[in-house]
Amino acid sequence: MFVIELMQEIWWKLKPKGVSGVSASRAVGNRAEAFALAFLRKHRRFKLIEQGMHDEDGELDLVGRMRGAEGLVVVEVRARARGGLVAPRDAVNITKQRQVVETAKRLLRRRGFHDVLRFDIVGVELDENGEPAQAEHYPDAFDKSVLR
Repeated sequence: MFVIELMQEIWWKLKPKGVSGVSASRAVGNRAEAFALAFLRKHRRFKLIEQGMHDEDGELDLVGRMRGAEGLVVVEVRARARGGLVAPRDAVNITKQRQVVETAKRLLRRRGFHDVLRFDIVGVELDENGEPAQAEHYPDAFDKSVLR
C-alpha cells in the first residue's frame, strides 16, 4: 500500500501544472478562450455577458451579444494543434452540441435570460509551443436537429 501512495504522491508533484495549480490542458484552454474572446471583440463586435458559466452538468465558454445576431450568442471554443487530424469545428460533435444546448437553456433561464439563442464555434489553432496563433469563427454552427 505504501508503494501505491508513494507513486500517487510522486505523480501529483510531477504532473504538469499551469498557472496557480491549473492543469496544463486547462491552462491551454483558458488561453484559447481569452484569444477567442479578443478575436470576437475585434472582428465581430462581440459584447461579453458571461464567461465560464457552469453548473454540475456543464459549462458555457462564452455568452454574449454580437452585432447582426438576434438574441444571445453562446460560443463554444475549441483549441487544436496546427495540422491536427480533427479540425476544431469537427471536435464539437453532436453529443457535445446537445450538452451545450441543454446547459445553455438551464443556466440562462436561471439567470433570467429568455432571448433567442444562437450557437457558434470558434476554433483556435495552436502553434508548436501550444500557444493560440489563429482563430476562425463559425456562426450558427450547431446541427439544427440539436436545437429543437
